[in-house]
Amino acid sequence: MNSWKWTWRTTAVLSALSALLLAVGFGYGARELIFPRPNLVNADAAADAPLTERAPSTDDGSYRIVAIGDSLAKGTGDTTGQGFARRAAALLDQSGDREVRFLNNLGINGMTTQELLTELDEPGVRYVLKEANVILLSIGANDLFQGGAALQTSAEAPDANALEAALPAASERLGEALDQLRSINPAARIIYLGLYNPFGDIESLRDEGDLGITEWNAKASAQIAEGENMVLTPTFDLFERDPGAYLSSDHFHPNSAGYERIAQRIVQGLQ
Repeated sequence: MNSWKWTWRTTAVLSALSALLLAVGFGYGARELIFPRPNLVNADAAADAPLTERAPSTDDGSYRIVAIGDSLAKGTGDTTGQGFARRAAALLDQSGDREVRFLNNLGINGMTTQELLTELDEPGVRYVLKEANVILLSIGANDLFQGGAALQTSAEAPDANALEAALPAASERLGEALDQLRSINPAARIIYLGLYNPFGDIESLRDEGDLGITEWNAKASAQIAEGENMVLTPTFDLFERDPGAYLSSDHFHPNSAGYERIAQRIVQGLQ
């Protein structure tokens, strides 16, 4: 009789423990569904690497990197898919000075300054940006060039007026975006990539493109100088002498070599 009592008591205890473990597991799973964590991958991981631990919001001495903006931020044209953001993270990781965490790439093909302002209101985007201490921003080329249309009605008839007309309002929106980024994350280092002229090797487009880009970069530099912990990383000179060597087949985005040059320039400014 006593053996039966002990058997039932043991069974009851084990059942209770199993129920407790099941409840804890269910609670943890529910929390992950309601409060998902951002995409976090190590700098040397592949673009489709699985999610890892949540990045700390406090300064732990590591680089916590987020890229945001247009197709350059996304890495369009890079056959490896890394773009300047992941390449910069990999270069920083190779230096061994700090741990490097690439949190997320929020770049979107075709994004304009107006669309960036809208994206910065998204709660998920703001959440990721708050976790970073390095924010890489590329924006403005689509406002000015519209894929090249702002510079030309045809290869023989450049329309400089379209570029000139687009510049003031786009520049003002860039300032608003920089202010909003600083409001979202007061402590992060914001690195804005200056624009380059992708049509520098096309004679009918070179001069007008250079003038427009120079004016844009000057305005952006002045806006960034007024902010705190912001820097403009120039790219104009990287593509000026031989654009074709560093542009992808669409003659607009960098190729892998072009993105590597941009990444090296970013890292030089951080170290």
